[in-house]
Amino acid sequence: MFIHRFVRMIPKSGLKKALGFFNRGLYKKACSEFETCMSADGGAFGGQDQEMVRMYMIESYIEYSKILSSEGNYKEAAKQLERAIAIQPGYADVQYSLGCLYQKLERQEDSRARFEAALGINPKYFRARVMLAKSYLDDSQADRTIEELKTGLSTAPSFYIDQVKELIVIIETGESVEEREKIFRSLLAERPSSAQVCKQIALEAIQNGDHEFAMAELKKSLSMNPNYPDLHNLLGIAYANMGLVDDAILEFETALKIHPNYLKALLNMSLTLYEKSSHDEAMVYLERVLKNDPENELAQNLLKELQPVT
Repeated sequence: MFIHRFVRMIPKSGLKKALGFFNRGLYKKACSEFETCMSADGGAFGGQDQEMVRMYMIESYIEYSKILSSEGNYKEAAKQLERAIAIQPGYADVQYSLGCLYQKLERQEDSRARFEAALGINPKYFRARVMLAKSYLDDSQADRTIEELKTGLSTAPSFYIDQVKELIVIIETGESVEEREKIFRSLLAERPSSAQVCKQIALEAIQNGDHEFAMAELKKSLSMNPNYPDLHNLLGIAYANMGLVDDAILEFETALKIHPNYLKALLNMSLTLYEKSSHDEAMVYLERVLKNDPENELAQNLLKELQPVT
């Protein structure tokens, strides 16, 4: 079964300590260990190691930032997200979270720049639009606030549309500040879950055979994190396990467009094409895996199956 091949993919021993800290929720230690991995040999990792260090390092920064923020240490929490963005600036939810931290630090212009960056990545990011609108109101720029809220109407969830319209009227008329703030709180009450949380929920669901639930979680998170290759990869796995091979291939292709040398997606693409009996195509992706990770046991085993008997 496809999932059995997937779960056999494990990191090389040099990363196990960092991943152990990460999996136990010791994110501060995980950050330190991943940084050590990146600095080893001048950061000259390749293939699976490089991708794994990069992705999990980002998630460690994100999760550690949440802990620091919950403790009220917004300055250090912001530094962690800045490090994550320096590695990968294309995550809308990270840009959004950093903008929120900058607001707490009263760095209004920096905050606004992060919300704009989030919207540049995902123009339909509703909460980022609301926060951008609020930032203008905090600077007494009511006209800009109204402009952003009207723009946000096209992407607002249906159950928020009436609230957004009411908020626009309140700002235009200068009515109750208390009611205005109440609506802002309502619109911003639900925070998007982190990509890592979604990834863990989806992976557990896939391992438990609940592929429909996994797909629903992944699609919801991808609406906020469209450039996150791990989520596309997991969605491809869920599709593959339900026999939706063509949909699976599209998701693996999307993951590889974001990161062409993403070994997990390359290997999963090869496995899917193999099970579709597209052996020549499977071999192309398999060769890319082995080029970056010659010792990959699963890839070597699949290669033996694909090679003709002589």
